[in-house]
Amino acid sequence: INTNTLGVFRTRIHLKQGNNPVSISAIDNQGKRTTLNFIFQSGNIQPKNQARTSQERQFKQRLSRLDFGQYYALVIGNNDYEKLVDLETAVNDADAISGILANKYGFKVTKLINATRYMILSALNQLREKLTQKDNLLIYYAGHGELDRVNMRGHWLPVDAEVNSTANWISNVSVTDMLNVIKSKEILLIADSCYSGALTRSALTQIKTGMTNEEYLNWLATIREKRSRTALTSGGLEPVLDAGGGKHSVFAQALIHTLSTNDSVLEGQRLYRDVSAQVAYAAAKLRFKQIPEYAPIKYTGHEGGDFLLVPKNMR
Repeated sequence: INTNTLGVFRTRIHLKQGNNPVSISAIDNQGKRTTLNFIFQSGNIQPKNQARTSQERQFKQRLSRLDFGQYYALVIGNNDYEKLVDLETAVNDADAISGILANKYGFKVTKLINATRYMILSALNQLREKLTQKDNLLIYYAGHGELDRVNMRGHWLPVDAEVNSTANWISNVSVTDMLNVIKSKEILLIADSCYSGALTRSALTQIKTGMTNEEYLNWLATIREKRSRTALTSGGLEPVLDAGGGKHSVFAQALIHTLSTNDSVLEGQRLYRDVSAQVAYAAAKLRFKQIPEYAPIKYTGHEGGDFLLVPKNMR
C-alpha cells in the first residue's frame, strides 16, 4: 500500500464473523521494519467473563478514590475581527468544546467569544487569583495567530488586533509568564491558531505502555504530584486550516470527537496521539499538510507530569 507525503494510507479490510487478526508492517527507505498486530471483532461480541468484570469494577472503585482536584477551563473563540479577516469556525469550536468540558468532564468553564486583549488578560488574572495547587486548568484558544520571525515569537491576535501594530497582540511570553505564576499544578493549553507551535520546542517523555491496573493507578497518583505545563497545538510554525471539519476546524473536529467518545482517564499524550492522527489524515484529504504538536511549555516550570482529563462519572 502506498502512503501519501504525510505517511498516511487507507485500505479496506473484508471482515468475517468473529476475530479477524490484522498485521500492518511499515518499512522505511533503509529497510527498517516495524509491525503492528491487532484483532478486529465482527458480529456479536460475547459478554466479558465475571472475573474480568469484577477486576474492572475494582479498578474503577480505586480510581474514584484518587483526588484529581477541581477542573477549570478558559475557552476563547474569536471569529469577528475589527481590522483583520474574519474566521469561520472559531466560535462554533469554542461553544462545542465548552459544552463537552462542562457536561462530560465537570469543568467550571469561563467562555469568551470575540474577546479583546483586555478581556483575555483579565480572565487569566482572575484565574491567577482564584486557583490553588489542587486545581487543574485547561485553556483553549481559537483565533488568529501571528509569528514574529525576527525573534521566532508567536502571538495570539484578539479581535481588536491590528495588522501593523503589536499593541493589542498577546505574545507567547505574556502567556507563559502568566502560566508560570498560576498556582494550578496541572495546566494544559490548547491552541488552534496559525504558528501556535512557537509555544513549545522541547520533547516530552513518553508514557510507558502495557502497565497493569496496579501500575497504572500508581502512575496516576505520581503524576498528580508533579507540576505539569503542556501545550497541544494545532500545528507547528506554519498556517493551519480554519475549516475542513464541517462547522469546525479540522483540529477542533478531531478534538471534539476524541473528548466526546472517551470513557476513561485521558492523558494529555493520548489526547495528542488521537487528535494528531485524525488531523493529519483529514488535512491530507484536503491536500494540506498539518501536524499537531504536544510538548512542555517553555519557561513555565514543567516538572514532568501530564494533564489528566477525567470524566466526572469516574471521580
